[in-house]
Amino acid sequence: MTGFDYIRRYGEYYRPRTPRAALLAVEAGMLPIEAFIYKSSAVKPLFEEPYDLEELDRVLARPTLELGDAIMLAQIFAEMTRGSDKERALFAAESLGTLEGRWARKIDRLRAEGREGYELARALYEYALIAGRATPIRNYYLREAYYALADEGAAGDPESTSEARFALRIRCLLRLGLIAQAETELNEELGRGSSPELLALAVEAAYMRKDPRKVKELLARFGPEAAQLPAALLEIIDSWKVAG
Repeated sequence: MTGFDYIRRYGEYYRPRTPRAALLAVEAGMLPIEAFIYKSSAVKPLFEEPYDLEELDRVLARPTLELGDAIMLAQIFAEMTRGSDKERALFAAESLGTLEGRWARKIDRLRAEGREGYELARALYEYALIAGRATPIRNYYLREAYYALADEGAAGDPESTSEARFALRIRCLLRLGLIAQAETELNEELGRGSSPELLALAVEAAYMRKDPRKVKELLARFGPEAAQLPAALLEIIDSWKVAG
């Protein structure tokens, strides 16, 4: 799919109101990456064509780079490498290598330090979103992230919770297209008690499976505690309610 394909079929997709909501929908597999680019371009001149190379380079050089910006930069640089301007294409290829290298080095560092749990899995998952333009590459790192979370050592991560690890594992399955397996694991976990985060994941799975009845059933289980969810996620949940 190209960006133009997304624009032509815009009415067929969920329509996020904010870039953050678009990113969540992309991570959940509900929208193509072009949706995030399209939504962000509407509010960030930096990401509008013709691209400002100096500004792109400035964003790339940030010591701390948000995942959303990294995904956006990767998409822009990948598109620029296919352009007819050889100088800009070379800049894009080098920048893409720099961007992917930051996450690759983080993965190597975590492995060298023996940190094989949630933190490594999160880095692998993010790398899959940033560098996984080819399906085999994306799926390889998604599987690596899933296996890292399945390791018993993951439970020792001081900066994660069991629910955070479980949610990331489910997101890996959904991005791999293993919806049935994701739903099986979700149903087992929900049988031990529900939370807004897990219910939201269950709705995502049912939505991806195009099961409106299941979506409606799950949405009915959200209680007042759902108000504690991030605003962007609440926006997606509201869209599901309208669709249902």
